[in-house]
Amino acid sequence: FSHFILRLAYCRSEDLRRWFLTNELELFKWRFVNNPPDDRNAWLRAHGLRYEAISRDEYDELKQDLCEALASRRDLDAGQVDNPEHYKVPFEEVIDLVRQRKVFLRGGFAYVPEPDLVSIVSTAVRAKWSRELATTSRSWPSLREDEADRLFGFLEGLSTQYVGEDWSRPNNGGTKVTLADLPAAARRSFPLCMHNMYVKLLETHHLKHNARNQFGLFLKTIGLTVDESMAFFKSEFGKKMPGDKFMKEYAYGIRYNYGLEGKRQDWSAAGCKSIIASVGANAAAGEHHGCPFKNYDEGQMRATLQQMQVSGTDVAFILEKVRGQHFQVACGRFFEAKHKGTTLLQTEIGGIEHPNQFFTESIKFHLAQEKANGIKPAATQDSQSTPVDASA
Repeated sequence: FSHFILRLAYCRSEDLRRWFLTNELELFKWRFVNNPPDDRNAWLRAHGLRYEAISRDEYDELKQDLCEALASRRDLDAGQVDNPEHYKVPFEEVIDLVRQRKVFLRGGFAYVPEPDLVSIVSTAVRAKWSRELATTSRSWPSLREDEADRLFGFLEGLSTQYVGEDWSRPNNGGTKVTLADLPAAARRSFPLCMHNMYVKLLETHHLKHNARNQFGLFLKTIGLTVDESMAFFKSEFGKKMPGDKFMKEYAYGIRYNYGLEGKRQDWSAAGCKSIIASVGANAAAGEHHGCPFKNYDEGQMRATLQQMQVSGTDVAFILEKVRGQHFQVACGRFFEAKHKGTTLLQTEIGGIEHPNQFFTESIKFHLAQEKANGIKPAATQDSQSTPVDASA
């Protein structure tokens, strides 16, 4: 029933529906591929899809033709070429594959290899779910009125809930990040979203409200004290305005993030889902918050990754995931590209969940490398930062 509950929670806007379809479809693909062939066939029959796995006898009869069809393709790896699983599909349902000469044809049927079947089935499933989500969306106003007391709050809050690790406290493998460590930490351990805002702050000596809030809470949760954050922002903003103007207009927001003003709540940094969903990011208008994997166009993303010395293979993988709106998976591959030798975060249905997760895992990676090489870490464990006078 969880799928249908999530339909209710994610039917309310185009962005929510798109996010739900993308992620639910990735889960469907994983389950479809990893189920036994008999279970897949049963599922296809139950849903009226006329695709049936060929028998071993039929495969042996057509083995040479099927193998020749697979061997001629360059988009499959060795493991996929050697896979004997094929499905008989009416050729008119896979015209694209027929046109590209990717399948063997006989008797009005196309013999589709398993990797292509997943794509075909997921396309049909996505279309079905999209229609059903649209129907649910049209019914949402009346449902909202009927269930205002019982379900309304739960369903509307579900899409913004974060259930991953609690990143509201510094968690950098015991390492204290100070203001003095910030340039080196930004260069080698910041996720792309935070690196972008850090660079823009140094270039323009200003960040607008949403970026200040997103970046400021990140700095807080990687270990900067309120005095260090105040000094950092004041030093950059002060290059374009007097110090008293900064203290009057911006100091309150920094202290607010640390729970020292207003509601005095100890705010935590936003997770990836919230950052991806944030609206209004527009570099041309000076709005640099949000997720670059979502907000950059392909040319800008390619140039940025190349400038950061990401290899061509990794760039191609990241861009492919960005086109499919798998922004967190793209970020996971970016982590791997910047931390050679680790495959900690690569997954087709996961990726980075939180900017502080990226930072924490990066710090652990570099500490382990420095320890192995006998190098003293730049930021020592449990080090005490030198107090900074933010009012200076």
